[in-house]
Amino acid sequence: MLGLFKKKPADPPGLDPEAPIEIKTSIRIERDPAAIYPLLDFADERHHMKARGNPVKQIGSSPDEFRAWSDRAPNLNFLFQVETAIPGEAYAYFARIVPPVGKRIQSFEAYTLEPIGDGATKLTAKNIIQNQPGLSEAELQVEIARSTQAMMGFLTKLKIHAEEGVDRVIAFEREIGQRPAA
Repeated sequence: MLGLFKKKPADPPGLDPEAPIEIKTSIRIERDPAAIYPLLDFADERHHMKARGNPVKQIGSSPDEFRAWSDRAPNLNFLFQVETAIPGEAYAYFARIVPPVGKRIQSFEAYTLEPIGDGATKLTAKNIIQNQPGLSEAELQVEIARSTQAMMGFLTKLKIHAEEGVDRVIAFEREIGQRPAA
């Protein structure tokens, strides 16, 4: 029978749609950690969203909680609960978007800042995403792609902001079609 009934090797393990997705990457920013940290800290007036004119309001304490609105997504509320805030070293928070975008329920985002000499910093970002239960593997792949794209876009803008200023970030958003032309 030409091997029709031979035992076939198991399919490679697929993604577990019930498990959180973890995305981790690092980027070099040509600024010291003390200049980058305020761009991450929701309580700081230099926070990247506030610097672009988006409101960020503290709505709770112990732990600190914030609500933000983006001019690019005015119908969404971004809710953040700060887990770690060590100036110049680390910042981490739980995040939810209301109403949800895609299949994401919430995420945990952690940023560490490591000085690497010559006034530069290695910023490591880790994002652990929990999606709605019951996703197919195809839906999960879409969510992974969306989350990866969002993280890379955020890190690119944070690098531009730290190195060149907020006006350059706004110009960059216009260049890539995320903002209308001036």
